[in-house]
Amino acid sequence: MNLSLRKTLDRSKPNRRDFLVQSSCATLGITSMVNTLSQLQLVGSAAAAGGPNDFKALVCIFQGGGNDSNNLLIPRGPSAARSHYEFYRGIPTYAGGSGGLAVPTAELALTAITPDNPGTFDPGAGYTNNDLAIHPACEGLKSLFDSQDLAFVTNVGTLTQPGVTRANFAALAPTKPPQLFSHSDQVLQWQSSIADQPFTSGWGGRIADLLDAASNTNSAGLAMGVSIAGVNSFQVGTSEQPFVMSTAGALDFDGYGPGNVGYADALTNVTLKPFLAGANGYDPLTSTNYKTTGQGWRLKALEKLMAMNHANLFDASYQNTAKTARVTEGVVADTLAYTNGTGGPVLDTYFTAAFGGNATAANTDFANQLKMVARLIIGNYALLQDGKPANNRQTFFIQQGGYDTHASQIAINGNNTVNTGVGQFALLNVLSRSIKGFYDSIIGHPRGGVALWNAVMGFTASDFTRTFTPNKTDSTGGSDHGWGGHMMVMGGAVKGKKIYGTFPLLEVDGGIDCTGSRGRWIPSTSVDQYAAKIAEWVGVPPAQIDAVFPNLSRFGAGTNLDFVDLTI
Repeated sequence: MNLSLRKTLDRSKPNRRDFLVQSSCATLGITSMVNTLSQLQLVGSAAAAGGPNDFKALVCIFQGGGNDSNNLLIPRGPSAARSHYEFYRGIPTYAGGSGGLAVPTAELALTAITPDNPGTFDPGAGYTNNDLAIHPACEGLKSLFDSQDLAFVTNVGTLTQPGVTRANFAALAPTKPPQLFSHSDQVLQWQSSIADQPFTSGWGGRIADLLDAASNTNSAGLAMGVSIAGVNSFQVGTSEQPFVMSTAGALDFDGYGPGNVGYADALTNVTLKPFLAGANGYDPLTSTNYKTTGQGWRLKALEKLMAMNHANLFDASYQNTAKTARVTEGVVADTLAYTNGTGGPVLDTYFTAAFGGNATAANTDFANQLKMVARLIIGNYALLQDGKPANNRQTFFIQQGGYDTHASQIAINGNNTVNTGVGQFALLNVLSRSIKGFYDSIIGHPRGGVALWNAVMGFTASDFTRTFTPNKTDSTGGSDHGWGGHMMVMGGAVKGKKIYGTFPLLEVDGGIDCTGSRGRWIPSTSVDQYAAKIAEWVGVPPAQIDAVFPNLSRFGAGTNLDFVDLTI
C-alpha cells in the first residue's frame, strides 16, 4: 500500500499539497523561474484533452549502474568504425585476441542490422558503413528494429552547454555537468535534465505538471505517473507525484481477507468501492456493507475515520493520504481486471514466449515490471474504450539494475565460451526479451492492437555509458564510468529501423574522448534534446517545451533527431 504518493482525487476540495502550491503560486506570481508550478499550470491550459481516444503513454526504462552501450550498438564491419572498435576495445582472449571487451564479429550474425538511413549517423567520422549489429543477447530488439518499431539515438548524455571539446574540457570545469562519472549525480541529472542546478523536479514530473489537469479530465483518480520501481527522480513534479506500486499491483490493507489479501473477511460485497457514489460504491459513514466480524468492525472504524472531515490541514492531509490509497486500490483493480484471466487474457503467454518458453525466466523482476506496465496500459485503454473514467496521459518508470560492470563484464566458462547467464550478456538478454514480451502483449492482447502500440513510447536512459577501453584484459575485466551513450526509443510513432544522433568517433586519447585515454565520449546530443522530442510527442506544445526543458534553448533542435512521427 502506497500511503504517500498519489494525486488529489477531488480537485474541488484542496488538500494540504494544493493549499501549499496555491499559496506558493500566489507568492511567486509568474517569475522567470521556468520550472515553477505557476508557469507550468498556465501553459498547461494550452494542452486540451482530445477525448478518450487521445491516449498516450510514456515508459521510461532506466538501466541502473551505467550500461556499456558501446557493446549494445556495435560496428560489425568491415569498416573504419569496426577497426577502431576492435583496436581500442580489444578482442577477448577466448576469441583468440590479446584481451578486451570487443564482441567478435562471428557472434553478431543473428543480430546484424541494416539501418534505413545509411551514412547519416556520423559521416563526419567517416562511419558511413551501415553494417552494424546489436549485442548478441538482443535478438528481440533486433526483431523490433527490423520491423521499424525501434530506433537508436546515439551518444546522448548530460550537458550544460554546447561546444565541449577535448581541448577545452578542463577549462570548462565550472560549466560542465557537475560530478561527471558519479552514479548518483548523473542519475539525478539524467532524470531532471537540468544538470547545472540542484535537483527540484524530474522532466517526467514536469510533463505531468503541464498535462495532467488538461488531459486527464475524466480520470478515475490514478496519478498520471506510475512507478513500478519505487520512488524515482524522473517523475517528481511540482504538483504531480507518482503512484508507486509493486509488480503484484496495489497492495491491500493487511488483516481483512484470507492470507491478508482482499477484504472478504470484512465486507459483504467486496466488489463495492468505498467513498464512491452510486451503485458500485458505498459511504463508510452509512453503509451496511461491513460484516459483523472482528475484521468487519475494524475496517468500518478505519474507513469511518477516513471519511471524516478535519479542520486542521495537516490532519486532513494525513487522513486523505490513507483514503486516496484505499480508493486507488479499486482503480488499479479495475484497470488490471482486463488482464487477470477473468476479464481478459493474462499476459504471461506473451512474455513466456519472448523468453523462449521459459516461464521461470519470464518471471524475473524486470520482466514483471514491464508486464505490470503493459497490464496498466491495456487496462487503461480498455476503460477509455468502454467509456469509463481513465487517464488520457500516463508515464511509467521501471528500472533494471546491475549495469555497473567493473568486473567480469564478459564472463567466460571453463570451456572458453561466453557465460550467457551472468554479466552484461545476461542483463541485455533479460532487457531484450522483456521489451519483446511487452511489445507482443500490447499488439496481441484483444484489448490492445496496433492502435494502442501507436499510443505507446518506450525509451531508455542510463547513468552514463562506460569507458571504451577495458580496465583489465583478462576475463575478470570490465569497464568504468563514462559519459555519452546510446539510447533506444520504441513504439508505433517511432520512425524505426534507423540510427539517430551522431555516432561517436571511436578514437581513444583524441577526438571526442573528453580526457585521458579511456574513451569517455563527449555527448553529441544532450539529454534535453533527446527528451524534448519525446515530450513533444506525448503532448507538450512546442511553444511550451522550454518550460519543461529550460536549458534546451542553449542546444537547439540537434542534428539527426527526427525520430518521432508527431502525427501519430
